[in-house]
Amino acid sequence: MSIITGQRLLTPAQASEQQRELDGLRTKQLALESLCNQLRSEIKRHEETALDQLRQVSMQHGTDLMAKQTEILGLKETLSQLNQSVDLVSQRQIKENSELLDQLNWLSGTIAHDFRAPLRAIDAYSFFLADDLGKNAPPEANKSLEEIRRNGKRMGVLLDALIEYLRLGVCPLNIQQHDLSEVLVQVVNEHFDFSPVAIEIQVHGTWRFDKPMMMRAFKELIDNAVKFSKPVDSPRILIRLPSPDNLEIVDNGVGFSETHDAQKFQLFHRMHGNDEFEGEGVGLAIAKRIASRHHITLNLNRVGNQTVASLQRTDLLPS
Repeated sequence: MSIITGQRLLTPAQASEQQRELDGLRTKQLALESLCNQLRSEIKRHEETALDQLRQVSMQHGTDLMAKQTEILGLKETLSQLNQSVDLVSQRQIKENSELLDQLNWLSGTIAHDFRAPLRAIDAYSFFLADDLGKNAPPEANKSLEEIRRNGKRMGVLLDALIEYLRLGVCPLNIQQHDLSEVLVQVVNEHFDFSPVAIEIQVHGTWRFDKPMMMRAFKELIDNAVKFSKPVDSPRILIRLPSPDNLEIVDNGVGFSETHDAQKFQLFHRMHGNDEFEGEGVGLAIAKRIASRHHITLNLNRVGNQTVASLQRTDLLPS
């Protein structure tokens, strides 16, 4: 113990030991400071690398964004051009339909008046001639007069059918969702209540169509099946729905020859002679025209001893 300072005096050995400890602490401090400096440098380097990558990504995304914006603007311009084209096409179609309706109205009036006037005259003068001849008319003359009147009436029927066929091609459609079974039952009840041929309906589903027009198409197809089924034993007509988009009207009637396959839907074309079956070759043509207006493919094929009228929806009508 020092008498002057009052502090405890160290021996040389103890002082040397403390000096070594201080030197060790300084060495560790320097090592820590060096490690800290290295960590700071590493962190700064990573920060700079990350910033560089972020700048590159930002620049790239900025370029992509500009490209996308340019692409979107181009698509908008294309869409605008398409809309303008659609508007022009729609206006042109409206104009063409209007012109067709005007022509149809003119043709209907012409048929109703100018074409029918000679028919009325032929029919009237045939009666006048028969009255003038009286009971003394030869049988051949009476037969000729009856043939003249019969063909005059047939010509009137053909003119009516032509007007109806033209009208069905341009008249507006009122498309709605309808229950197929209900519509078919209504057609059968209204037109085939006393049919000599049994008609079975096995249909469950809904289609979208103009009801009056499709009822007309169904009526013509069922009438065709009934007409050609009468001569066979145990005639039967089955209306079925093999798939949601396919309706079939199947009969076991006499069918038709393959020679008529290409013309079976042609207006005024008959697949049998006048002495075999009645009709003017109008029903199938009208059914085909109505089906086409509804994007429906109508086919009539002979499968074994059955005739199958198939209505296949190929393009669903928009809502």
